[in-house]
Amino acid sequence: MEQPYALLEAAVSCGSPTRGTELAYDALVRAGLPALLGNAACYPMEKLAPCPHYPPHLLHLDTVMAVSRTLRANLLTALERGQYPVIIGGDHSIAMGSLAALGETYGAENLAVVYIDAHADINTEQTSVTGCIHGMDLAAACGLCCDALTVGRQKVNLLGKNLYILGGRSIDPPEYGILAQQGAHLYPPERLSGDGLEEVLSELLPALAGKKVHISFDVDSLDPSQFASTGYQIPNGLTLAQVHTIIRSVLDTGLACSFECVEYNPTLDLDGRDLAALLEVFRLVDRTLAGL
Repeated sequence: MEQPYALLEAAVSCGSPTRGTELAYDALVRAGLPALLGNAACYPMEKLAPCPHYPPHLLHLDTVMAVSRTLRANLLTALERGQYPVIIGGDHSIAMGSLAALGETYGAENLAVVYIDAHADINTEQTSVTGCIHGMDLAAACGLCCDALTVGRQKVNLLGKNLYILGGRSIDPPEYGILAQQGAHLYPPERLSGDGLEEVLSELLPALAGKKVHISFDVDSLDPSQFASTGYQIPNGLTLAQVHTIIRSVLDTGLACSFECVEYNPTLDLDGRDLAALLEVFRLVDRTLAGL
């Protein structure tokens, strides 16, 4: 790939119930990720303390939004410079910032999202039981939430019909209704097992034609036996081989405009096994984009 990489930090964990994911970027940089990505241009971010005051249904709102707004600005700069964005969270609330920048750049109608995650993350502040914003990022991007969760210039940065969630298995009852109403596509792990993955990809990949595609990879999509360094260890998840196949297949279309990885908590990775697994994912991204 001739296009240089931009490695963007999105340092926040208070969009979730647990702390530690704000350290993921630092751990990956220490492990050599910039060099692996061809001496990527780095966009670090100040780590903010979780704000102590917030609405009861929007936990740590000011901090979460500050991170997403900084990410949006940095991502717009990277795109203006012709760099290929690789975004490191943080919890999944950071996708509000990613999708704000991408939606503004390409238009909501032209942007598709391949969302590899155990969750649907499409609760609104009205349907969420926890008030954790990392479960609202897709609803916010689709313009379904209150104005407090609008990151950039436009309220709608993603259309539900262009959303493809792979690996979803921990989904709140109201989210099923929202997914159906928005026309989003949900592929639970049982649909991806065996020959099912090939069938799903044969349906998914043609549907991406003509779009700019953002890949958002949440490590909790993986089965805990494959990857455990995250705040959510949910059984019956995907294997690393399945995730590699999904990412490689989407990148091979030539349509993917950005890649995002979230919810890795290095404080839980005592032996470094999961860090090594993530570096292999990024190596796959680089080699696939390079056509190797």
